Parts: sequence; C-alpha cells; structure tokens
Amino acid sequence: MKIPILPMLFLTVIGFPVSALTLQDAEQIALQEDPGQKIYQAQQASLIAKGISSATLADPMIKLGVANLPIDSLSMDSDPMTQLTVGVSQQFSRGDTLNITKDGFKLQSEVAVFQGLNRRLLVRKTVRQLWFKILFIEESTKLVSESKVFFTSFYSDLESRFSLGLAESEDIIAAEIELSKFDEKLAKLSQQSLSYRSLLSEWIGSAAFDQLQSNLPEWSDTLTFVAQSKNVQDQHYYSLLTEHPQVKVLNQNILVADSNITLAEQDYKPRFKVELGYGHRLSEMDNGDSRSDLISGFVSMDIPLFTDQRQDQKLISSQHLKGQKQAEYRLLIRQLDAQLNAEIVNYQQFVSRQNRYQESLLKQAKLHAELLEQSYQSNTRPFTEVIQAYIHVLNLSIEYQQLYFDSLKSLSNIRYFQAL
Repeated sequence: MKIPILPMLFLTVIGFPVSALTLQDAEQIALQEDPGQKIYQAQQASLIAKGISSATLADPMIKLGVANLPIDSLSMDSDPMTQLTVGVSQQFSRGDTLNITKDGFKLQSEVAVFQGLNRRLLVRKTVRQLWFKILFIEESTKLVSESKVFFTSFYSDLESRFSLGLAESEDIIAAEIELSKFDEKLAKLSQQSLSYRSLLSEWIGSAAFDQLQSNLPEWSDTLTFVAQSKNVQDQHYYSLLTEHPQVKVLNQNILVADSNITLAEQDYKPRFKVELGYGHRLSEMDNGDSRSDLISGFVSMDIPLFTDQRQDQKLISSQHLKGQKQAEYRLLIRQLDAQLNAEIVNYQQFVSRQNRYQESLLKQAKLHAELLEQSYQSNTRPFTEVIQAYIHVLNLSIEYQQLYFDSLKSLSNIRYFQAL
C-alpha cells in the first residue's frame, strides 16, 4: 500500500512565521488546561482517603454508669452490690475485612487513573480533528481565491471580447453570476472556519483564533502499523487493545469485583467484641472496712449460622457482578477491534481515492477545461461549458483536499486506538 504524500496543491503553501501555533503546542495547551484531569485526580485522591479510613478499627466505646442501685432507697452505699462502673469496649471486624476493603478502594482509585489517561487520548484526538478541519477550510479558501482571481481575469477578457462584438451578453451575465458565487463560497468557508475555531477554543482558549502552523505530523509509526495490517477478515488487534486505557478501566473493574468477592467471603467469619469494666463499691462491710472493687471482662462474638438469606446472597451477587464486568470487558475488546479494523479500511480507501484523483481525475479535468477554452476562443463551444469545466476543476481540487484531510483524521483515530 502506498503511503500518501502531501498534496501538490497543499505544498504550495509557504510556511507561516515562527510564531504560528503548532499542532503539538495546541495539544499540550489542551492537556494542561483540561479540567477533566482534575476530576479524575480528585476522584483518585478521594478513593485513596476512603481506603485509609475504612481500614481503621471502629472507635472504642466508653461506658459510665451505676450498677445494682436499689430502687427502694436509691442509696449508693446501702447495698453491697451497688457500684459505680466504668468500662471500655472494642469491636473487631470479621476476618481480614479491613485490609481487603483498603485494597478494594486502592483498586478503584486506579480506575480513575486509567480514566484520566483515556481522557488525555480523547482530548488529543478532538484537538487533532478540529485542527485538520480548520486547515482544510484554509486550503479550500486558498483554492477558491485563486480561482476567483482566474475568473476575474477571464471576465475582463470576456468584456473586451464583448465590446468588440465577439461575445454574447448572456456570457457576460453568466460570468458575473459565477463571480458572485465565489464570494458566497468564500463567505461560507469563513463561517465554517470561525465555527471550528470556536469549537477549538474550548480546548486551547483564544489561541484557537491565532495563525495555525501548516506543517502536518508525519506519524510514521502509525503509517507503518497500517501498512503491516492484513486482510481485515483475518486481522485482530486484541493484544494491542488490552493495553488501551479504556480497556484497562474495565479490567480494573474486574479486579475490584474480585476484591468484593473476597470481602463477601469474610462475612462467613465471626465478629469479635472485647469489653473491660471496673466497678467501684461505696458500701462498707460490717466491720467498717471498704468493700473490694470489682473488675470484669467479656469477649463476645456473633456466629453466622443462618447464611442462606444474607451471606450466601451477598456472595452470589458479588460473583454475578464479576461475571458482568468480564462480559463488558470482552464486549469492549470486540467493539474496539471492529472499530480499529474499520478505521484502517477507511484510511486505505482514502489513500486509494487520493491516488485516483492525483493520477487521473484532476489531470483529465484540467485538460478538458483547457480544450473547451480553446474551442470557445474558436467560437465552437458555448461559454457556459467553459465555466462549468473550470468550476469542475475547482470542485475536484477541493474534493482532493477533503480526501487528504479525511485521511489525516482517520490516522488520528487509529492513533487513539494505539494510545498515542
């Protein structure tokens, strides 16, 4: 497959001043100013903080009170069992729940990292697409302006012929109509340029309205990748796509689902609670001595005996969720693989069509227009045919530029799948 060269018409553009904005600079501005990155950074930091918080034991409980107070007298020192008590208790989580929960939040925070990387790729692709659209408009404007200059000189010659009686009045009117159409085409292109620059300003601000550098990226790595692609019916890119951030997001979700399964399994283990208490007795013995204070200690635990309605269902839910994430992963891989294959086909077809325009269509159209002009000069062809022939040349030239910039946009899409 041939690697496309820059169109001959585009090569006529002289390089802009050094101050002109380059595509690479525009991408860097867009990435630096993108608020979406701060969203994922904040999300990541939030999940890490949640993990640290969830990995901490519950706060201990302190108990203060009076025990065994007689209700008939409400006296603190009449009954030997009455005591002022102070106690502390601590509850412990089931099994290894704390560490597993912490690891789970860490895995979720890494999802935000991959989402941020995918966002960067999307920002790059969007800026590139808008950039190519603007440059296409500028090149089309140049072609239309050059054609207008040509038709203006042609119109002047036609007026001279008309004054000598060698041209018809309808030819003059037809030429004036076509000149007016050039102004309309230029106005339409200017409108489109402002529209695309306004969309680009979302990403790079007021720099979108500056002069844009005409140098275009070579992307030799992507061209080599496309050139090595085989028949799309037999070609798959699963190994490439598994490294794509969008796919890694779903792969990370599978790991999170695994962690939730392990966490659900901890619910089958008992949960412990430790309590320590101290009781101070105010009553005295018969001989006047103070009674001994009391201490107490307890270890309590819940035993999951009836698990069919709680623990079993929670585990089943976690397992099904993992299955869902695995299916989403496989589905995304297949979708991206099909989209990449389709984009490669698009690019190859753009290149093939460019070659057809360059090797035959443009040459034949220009030759046809020149022959019609000669015939008109010999009064054997009507002027309207000459006009239509040159308009056809202009339209084919713009279509050729459209194909070229469409191929660049296709390459930018392929680079997204390459994570470049």
